[in-house]
Amino acid sequence: MSQQIPLFRLIAQSASLAQRQDGNSLIETALVLPVLLLLLAGAVDIGRGFRAAMIVNAAARTGTAYGIHYPTDVAGMKLAAQTDASTLITVKPVATYGCECSDGTSAIASCSSEPTCSSSMNSVYYVELDTSSTYTPLLPWPGISTTIPLTAKVRLRASR
Repeated sequence: MSQQIPLFRLIAQSASLAQRQDGNSLIETALVLPVLLLLLAGAVDIGRGFRAAMIVNAAARTGTAYGIHYPTDVAGMKLAAQTDASTLITVKPVATYGCECSDGTSAIASCSSEPTCSSSMNSVYYVELDTSSTYTPLLPWPGISTTIPLTAKVRLRASR
């Protein structure tokens, strides 16, 4: 003959089983961990992209800083930009110089002739450096291109 369990004891046992939390934290961790890893990967990818953009900007500034003192040395400006860029990123610099009026008009590339300025304007040298590179994200993110172009342009007046 089977032994009958009183109803109140059956209810108490089922309630205690429902309240047990053994293994819940493991299940919660397993559910949350992929989301946290995806957020971390996104943060790392964005950080790498901003770092690459800062390197491209710094290379342009360094090349023009050299060009201020040696405006006709286009190869030197390019070399300064490439040297400043880290080995992790390839920067493609394009350097130019020229003459223009002090208000920015009548620009003449390579100073092949003197610009015609009004009597209140002076003729000044300028140097310009455009740097470009591409950034490839670590992961293929939806809605984001597989390569992101990075560019910087710096134009400064140079000494004569």
